[in-house]
Amino acid sequence: MRLLAKVVLAGDGGVGKTTLIHRYITNSFIDSTKLTIGAAFHTHEIQAGEHSVLVQIWDLGGQEQFKQMGIFDKYFKGATVTVVMFDLTRLNTLNSIPEWADLALNSSNTKLILVGGKKDLAQGITFELDSFEELNEKYNFETYLETSSATGDGVDNVFQAIANVIIDTTIEKKLNGPKQDTTIPK
Repeated sequence: MRLLAKVVLAGDGGVGKTTLIHRYITNSFIDSTKLTIGAAFHTHEIQAGEHSVLVQIWDLGGQEQFKQMGIFDKYFKGATVTVVMFDLTRLNTLNSIPEWADLALNSSNTKLILVGGKKDLAQGITFELDSFEELNEKYNFETYLETSSATGDGVDNVFQAIANVIIDTTIEKKLNGPKQDTTIPK
């Protein structure tokens, strides 16, 4: 089955959203990226077992001035999955997780995945989902993953998790919800 879904990557500026996408799509690392102005758009097909998932990926600029513009809620509309990302080397970026998660959930019926980036630079700082007990109780993250776009560690896991959530959500909708065709012709 071939599925189509919208995915949004959200988080503060410089947490590694753009490099994560670039690493996944090209399997290469770019060590210097330009600030994402507003949002960037990518498409990519993910194979997950018998399913092929075409994802429309929206990479939101995380700088405060973009959040202040009040346009991000429009980017979240229709998102099946939102990846909320923080930087393992700048733990103050954890403080913005609620803001990004609220923005996503107030704008759409999306599922959330929490990602800690820059694992290769984190000097042993690592977390388990239990470490985010209070956040997880409020936002019910599907999973928590740590990545390094520099080494590629964990990058594929993020996109496999995205595909799995999309597949599970699509199957759940077909079984329980309104009839909405999310398959696309081959």
